[in-house]
Amino acid sequence: MNKEEIFNLLKELNFPKDEFYILSGASLVIRGIREKCSDLDLCISEELFSRIKNKYNLTENKKNECGFYQISDIIEAVAEKKGNFKMEELSPYNLEDLHTILDYKEKRNLLKDQVDVKNINKYLDQIKNKSN
Repeated sequence: MNKEEIFNLLKELNFPKDEFYILSGASLVIRGIREKCSDLDLCISEELFSRIKNKYNLTENKKNECGFYQISDIIEAVAEKKGNFKMEELSPYNLEDLHTILDYKEKRNLLKDQVDVKNINKYLDQIKNKSN
């Protein structure tokens, strides 16, 4: 899924922008760190979860081993208190904090994560160099 496809999915969901943020691979695609991702993972507020759980039939049996609810074949969401959001407020959508992604991928250390770690560090270095 490329950036345009991600944006189209988000438009279809029509969630209030201050009630969620985009996680992991999709947030890397939006930043231009990665070209594609296989799914869209979201962190949504507990309030938003309460409002959508019946619409998307988000029951405990629709939760995966990581605690994400299956909204569709390619969209998963985890509910969190808004005060615990680890995000960067960006436009047009809020994205998971890059350092949070980096820490997770360094610890997990899968082959695909190693590529992402290298590209995230390169991206962070470019931002750092622009600000100097």
